[in-house]
Amino acid sequence: MVDVGSGTGIFTRQLRTLLPGGTPIVGVEPASDMRHKAEDSADVSSGITYLDGLAEKLPVETESARAVVAATAAHWFDRAAFYNEAHRVLMPSGVLAIIEYVRDDERSPAAAAVVKFLAQHGGPRAYVRPDYDAELRQAAGFGAFAHVIERVTLQLTPEVFLGLALSSSHARAAIDRLGEKTAEAMLLQRVDQLISDEGYIPYGYIFQMFIVRRD
Repeated sequence: MVDVGSGTGIFTRQLRTLLPGGTPIVGVEPASDMRHKAEDSADVSSGITYLDGLAEKLPVETESARAVVAATAAHWFDRAAFYNEAHRVLMPSGVLAIIEYVRDDERSPAAAAVVKFLAQHGGPRAYVRPDYDAELRQAAGFGAFAHVIERVTLQLTPEVFLGLALSSSHARAAIDRLGEKTAEAMLLQRVDQLISDEGYIPYGYIFQMFIVRRD
């Protein structure tokens, strides 16, 4: 199993809890500060190894991996090169999976309020969300495409809601322009009617996984 763009190892460690203990896991991360944090958090007996490397040039032997995954990282890759590399390192019938989560602004009023606030006051997005569906269907050497979707509603305290809403680089411009306290007050005003009697804000996310299998 290869986790590409593994960052500080959060998803890599989650994989460890789901896979059989003897399954080796390799986290590939080019940023040394995040990779070192991942290494510091890893149990030496966990079977996880972190390597310096790029998605476009994986430090993994040809046809040596049963699965290659990228969780909330693939939008930063040169994805055509990444798909070619995934094909190289995967065994025949091996799986390539891309995982992401996005705000469910269609079904969640609180998520829609954040999206609208950032559209009005935030900075430009650092990237455009890729069309993984189309890309993976067309990726050479892969087939058996699948798209798995799960919608989740989290019950957030106002403090956690504000932390999530204003934690992205997209929100930095709103904080700089309005001031942190004003930005927080404006957001809370937009969701004030949604706060439950217990003091929670229902906040929707869409978790998605796009899967293909190497021919």
